[in-house]
Amino acid sequence: MNRRHFLAAGLGSAMAATVTKVRSETETPDGRQPQQEPAGNGAAPDPAATKLVVKPVMTNIIHTAEWEGPCRWRSVPVEEEKGHTERSFAAWSKDLAQNGLGNPDDVQLLPPGHVRFAEDFVLRKDDLEQVARDVGQADALFIHPSGSSVAAFQLGEQFDKPIILRGLNCRVVDIAAYTRSKGREAFVAADSAEMARMLSLLRARKVFRQTRVLFPTDRGLPASCSVGSIWCLDGLKEKLGVEVELITYKELAAEMDRLAADADAAQAAEQAADELMRQADRSFLDRKYVACSFRFHQAVEILMARHGCNAFTIECFELCSSRLAEKWTITPCLVHALMQNGRRASSCEGDLGLLLAIRMLMSVSGKSCHQGNSDPRTADAFRINHSAPSMKMAGFDQPDMRFQLGRFVQSGWGTKVVVDFMDHPERTVTVARVDPMAEKLLVLRGTLIGASGWDEDLIGCSVEAVIRPPEGRADEFLRKRLEFGNHLPWVYGDCTEALCELARMLKLEVDLIA
Repeated sequence: MNRRHFLAAGLGSAMAATVTKVRSETETPDGRQPQQEPAGNGAAPDPAATKLVVKPVMTNIIHTAEWEGPCRWRSVPVEEEKGHTERSFAAWSKDLAQNGLGNPDDVQLLPPGHVRFAEDFVLRKDDLEQVARDVGQADALFIHPSGSSVAAFQLGEQFDKPIILRGLNCRVVDIAAYTRSKGREAFVAADSAEMARMLSLLRARKVFRQTRVLFPTDRGLPASCSVGSIWCLDGLKEKLGVEVELITYKELAAEMDRLAADADAAQAAEQAADELMRQADRSFLDRKYVACSFRFHQAVEILMARHGCNAFTIECFELCSSRLAEKWTITPCLVHALMQNGRRASSCEGDLGLLLAIRMLMSVSGKSCHQGNSDPRTADAFRINHSAPSMKMAGFDQPDMRFQLGRFVQSGWGTKVVVDFMDHPERTVTVARVDPMAEKLLVLRGTLIGASGWDEDLIGCSVEAVIRPPEGRADEFLRKRLEFGNHLPWVYGDCTEALCELARMLKLEVDLIA
C-alpha cells in the first residue's frame, strides 16, 4: 500500500475497529447499555458507499387483434408481436447487464422489468408486477418507452419515483414535457456520456439528502459568533432533507471520560498518532497532543454512530468557553480533516451553510475541501483562512497531499493539518456557500494565487488560501457574502457546471460568479 493512502484506509480501519469495540462495551450517559443500532433513524448511510439505485423498465404494446390504421401502418399477428417484444426486452436487458448504466461506482441496477399493455393503454396490476416487487429499493426508474408515451409518466406517478430517459427523440421529449408540467421529475440524457454525468449528480443529491449532522452544543443556534449559519433546523429538514442531531456537552464529556479510562482505545489513539506523525513532512507539536486529538476523534465517531449521523460540526467559541477543549488539549481541526478524508462533511464553528456547501463540493469534485473565514486581501482578491484543510484535496482516488502538523495554541496543543496549496499544479478553484435560509447557493470560479502557513510554527487559524475572482467581479463577490454569510469552502478545479446542476436538482437558486 502506498503510505500516503494509509490515512484514508489503514488508519481509518484501525480507528473504526476501536470505535466499534468501545461502543459495544460502554454505557450511555444515563447509565444504560447502548443500543446495537444507532438511535433515531438508524445507521446513517456512508457517503462513500452510497449508490443511486435504478430500476430499468421497458414498456411495450401488444395488440389484441390484427388491424391497420393511423398509428399502425403494418399489422402483424398477436403472437408475432408478442415474440418481438420479448426479444426486444431480452436484448435490452442483456445490454444493461453487459454495459451497465453510467459509472458502476455511482449506480446499482435492479433487475429490469417489462410492462406490457393493450391498445387501451391501461397499466394493470399484473402488468406492473415485475416493477412492484423491488421498486421500493429504487431511487429512480430508467424507462425505455416503447408502445406509448403516457405509460412512462404513469409508471413514475404510480410508484412515486423520478423517471430517467435517454435520447432527444420525439417520444422522450413528449414524455418529459408532460411529466414536468405535472410537477414530477423527468431527467433526460442525450447520450451515454451525459447519462453518466446525470446519474452521478443524482447520486450526489441522494448523498446530500441523507446528510445527518452531529452537533454537540448546549447553546443551540444561533451560535455566539458564526451567526450566518442556517438557523432553522425544521426548515432545513423540510426543504433539503438534512437533519441535525443536537447532543449535550454532558454526553460528549461522558464519552471522552470513558475513552480516557479505556486502555485499548488509548493504544489505538497512540498508534494513530504515531502513523500520522510518520506521514507528516514536519510536526510542530508533541506526539501526546496528537494522541489527544485522536481520542477526541474516537469520541466523535462513537457519538455519530450512536445517533445515526454521517456529518459533524461543533461551535469553536462555545467549546472554548466550556474549558473542555483546554481540559482535553484538543481543537476540532484534525477531526474535520479526517472526516473529509473519509468523504464525510465536517465544518467549523457550527456552520451548517458551510457544511452543506462542503457536502456538495466533495460530491461533484471527488475531492476534499479547505474551509475558513473569508476576508478581502487586495483590491482584486480575498483569502480563506482556517486551519482546516484535509489530505485528499487532490482527489479521493489520489495519494494524500503533503501535509505538516501544527499547534493551535501558544502552550503547544491543538492538532491541526497544514497543506501548501501552491504545491499542486491546478490553479482554478471552485468556491461555494449555502445561504442562511437554505434556499440559495453562491458559486464562484476563481484562481488560486497564493497560500501561507506552510513550514511555519504559527498558532490559531493560520492556513490560508488567496483567491482571485474573475476580473472586475471581486467586489461583487465580496458583497454577495452579505446575503450568504462568512465561511467559505473551496476545491481544486472548475466544477461550477456540475455544482450548479446539483443545486437545481435540490431546488436551490444559484448565484454564479464565473
